[in-house]
Amino acid sequence: MKLLFFSHGKRANGGAERYLLDLIKGLKHLNPSWQIYVVFPQQDELWEMARPYLSGYAFIRQPWWLVRPAKKGWRKRLLFHLQKKKAIRHTRAYLRTVNPDIALTNTLATPVGAWAAQAENIEHIWLIHEIPELARNLTYLFDERRCLIQVDRLSQGIIVPSNFAKTYYQTHSSITPQKIAVLYQSVDIVPPTPVESKHPFTIGMLANFEPNKGQHIAIEALREVVKEYPDTHLLLIGGNNSRYAQKIKKTILDDGLESNITIVQHTSHPHDYLIQADVALVCSGFECFGRVIVEGLKCGLPVFVPDKPFGRELIQEGYNGFLYHRDNPQSLARKIIHLRQSQELATLKQNALKSVENRFSIPTFAQEFIAIINAMRP
Repeated sequence: MKLLFFSHGKRANGGAERYLLDLIKGLKHLNPSWQIYVVFPQQDELWEMARPYLSGYAFIRQPWWLVRPAKKGWRKRLLFHLQKKKAIRHTRAYLRTVNPDIALTNTLATPVGAWAAQAENIEHIWLIHEIPELARNLTYLFDERRCLIQVDRLSQGIIVPSNFAKTYYQTHSSITPQKIAVLYQSVDIVPPTPVESKHPFTIGMLANFEPNKGQHIAIEALREVVKEYPDTHLLLIGGNNSRYAQKIKKTILDDGLESNITIVQHTSHPHDYLIQADVALVCSGFECFGRVIVEGLKCGLPVFVPDKPFGRELIQEGYNGFLYHRDNPQSLARKIIHLRQSQELATLKQNALKSVENRFSIPTFAQEFIAIINAMRP
């Protein structure tokens, strides 16, 4: 089998990019003779990490039809049309060189790979990790309905990372429902053994600093928790130098919470820090798949998540974590205080590990992917 993937990302810290990287690893482990190729936007971290598993690769910039809302306009649409011709031409040339059995686009952000595959009469499968309407950090450059009609027309099948995403696209879009399959991504981490030491009750939050991830909500809830439990600590993993991150640091100082909050800059070994916590916290307004929830559970931590579909898909209230109302940080604070007052933490930690036992492994991920694409092929 010869597969060619189109990646829109160059770094390896995004959910879609990690999905692709783990899938490539799993496929090569199960089928060493398979040839896997990837088109990257440019040479960077993801290319470096994927390269040992690839038979070949190319660097082709593919214009996006998903853009930041502030950038949507006629100039951006004109630029897209100017850039797409060159991108399709180069992509078609590479497709002819590789001649894959299947081409797969690992994002909704750009249709260039799908257009090129159709022009070369190559089967195409779309892997969608985004729901722009809900995430709100990106929007369609053109009419959403027409874009999704093209997604449907240009693909033999569509793979999404959660039942929540499947339900959304079956209900809210122009995609043929029978084309959509769910493939949970692997979260194949082996967390380090925590060093036994006396430390204050610690809430670990692993997320890049940005408004959707909701570090401000965590701080607002902590402000209430420390009124009853002053020793409570919040560990924020994933700091950066964004404007939002600077605002978060200022809030910590203004609220006098410097001794209660530790910020760890973005690191390639985040679980070394997360494992030090007693519970994990997710404050995202939206996730297509709650990878960070699974990471917390695999670290043996009960997880506090927003009471939203992506949270309810993985967390059972009072068993392996808790659900709270994101628009009401006091709701989160009350859940944390309840846990501190109870004797449930040890049981919740055991349940967290049980709920992900024998799930989300790279081999299983690859096996299920193969079964899905075989079913989608004519």
